[in-house]
Amino acid sequence: MGQPPFGFVSVDALVAGLAALAMALGFWAGQRGRRGRAVSNSIHALQTLQERLIHARNMGMRLQELATTEQRLHEEQAHLGLLHELKEEVNWLLAEVQSQLDRHREEDPARLEAMIDATGKSLRLLMDAGRQPHVTWSKATDTLNHLHKTLCLIRNLPDFEAINERPEHAHLHANYVKLSQSLIEIHRANNVDHTASFFSLDAGVEIRLSDGTRHLVLWSQDEAEA
Repeated sequence: MGQPPFGFVSVDALVAGLAALAMALGFWAGQRGRRGRAVSNSIHALQTLQERLIHARNMGMRLQELATTEQRLHEEQAHLGLLHELKEEVNWLLAEVQSQLDRHREEDPARLEAMIDATGKSLRLLMDAGRQPHVTWSKATDTLNHLHKTLCLIRNLPDFEAINERPEHAHLHANYVKLSQSLIEIHRANNVDHTASFFSLDAGVEIRLSDGTRHLVLWSQDEAEA
């Protein structure tokens, strides 16, 4: 059989060429498919990573919210504990007022009238303290001085001596729920006379008792025994 004319190829050559082209296209398609799958896998992995990061961030925010809520509950429980202790001391104070009225109604009406007026104002101040327990030392001394005056009237002590504010500490904050409760308590225990045993220090307010013991209410509102 002769050679095909110039410009023509044989059928065998054409088939072989088509077969080679098909193989090349198949290889290219395979490579493209692998690259496509690789790109798709990379996109999926990136999306998964982003979802995990978002989840981790959301969990972090929720944990922070829980920590904040727990801290707030802890502070509220501590405040409620102080209010309960103050309530117990106020109950004693009111019982003493009633006792004074029953025993000395006819003997010293002027003192008793002053005692009743002072007691009414002290109760209003203590209610304010319960609503806003952390105030500047200068404001706390106003309440403590009046409360001390009331307690001296109830116990029939000489004219009270005011608590020294000490100007360098006037701007520092104190928990005057705790201080008020402590003042009533030491009067109830006869551990203070007409001189209030409160001294402002750099660390906090020191409560000095007549039996020699001392307590410190820190400016950070924590209590520690000195």
